[in-house]
Amino acid sequence: MSTSLLKICLALFPILCNSLVTPRLVVLIPAYNEADRIGSTLESYRNFLTLQETWDCEILVVDDGSSDSTSQVVKQSAKQDFPEVPVQCVSLSNNQGKGGALSRGIQHIAEINSENDPILILTQDADGSGDLKYLNQMYPELQRLVGSGTASDEQWNVKALVTGNRNYNFFSPRGITRWGFQTCVSIIMGGLGVQDSQCGYKLMTLPTATLLYKDLHLKGWAHDVEVLYRAKFLGVPLAQISIDWFDKDGSKVVEAGVLNVSVQMLRDILRLRWEYSVSGAWKVPKL
Repeated sequence: MSTSLLKICLALFPILCNSLVTPRLVVLIPAYNEADRIGSTLESYRNFLTLQETWDCEILVVDDGSSDSTSQVVKQSAKQDFPEVPVQCVSLSNNQGKGGALSRGIQHIAEINSENDPILILTQDADGSGDLKYLNQMYPELQRLVGSGTASDEQWNVKALVTGNRNYNFFSPRGITRWGFQTCVSIIMGGLGVQDSQCGYKLMTLPTATLLYKDLHLKGWAHDVEVLYRAKFLGVPLAQISIDWFDKDGSKVVEAGVLNVSVQMLRDILRLRWEYSVSGAWKVPKL
């Protein structure tokens, strides 16, 4: 049932139809030079979402200033026969980084929807490393966090966030690097309430997204740490679930060099701590 039809039901039969309200789901994907992979990812996601009766959903890809044909591939994919899962593409004029792309995508979603529309945002990576099946575990967790028994419009407009915890093999290169970085995050930031601060698989309400991603100072790899720091500081209800994660060929982290990326991220979180907690130059958004 579409969101518009549900709202008509609510207007006519508010008591009987209150339990029918289901938020609209927007899958938000930042993409930089992903022409070789984004097409198959979109096909996989649309195949999955088409079979989900729970959702009215769409996919929004933010082309983060790609120098290849990423946006053309996305627009071509949008023409494929998946009417239940439309695809949109927002293109940035220059590369801003993953955090910057997500922030722009969330801004776009807020601009084209009413402030009171019940909307959930699921952030995902362009390579499809995280299986969408975990959405069916994240959604009940989000319901629990917002205290949603009947899932009314008002309840879906509170703040809550569910994030993934990737099941990396600890003794793999990525597993060891992740452990090292998470240890640094815990020491520098005092812990953020999650085991995996860098997982790009997050489900949140639209008010949560607009609050936590507004005017991010860290727009690259370490932006997740700033998002989670803001969530902790503001007391946003947070949960995590364990997910399987399969790094695909062509990883931007691998291409940039895992060590180089790790060093840059470490610098970023040191600056994050300094600017928020010592200098006070960066401010947490107001609730």
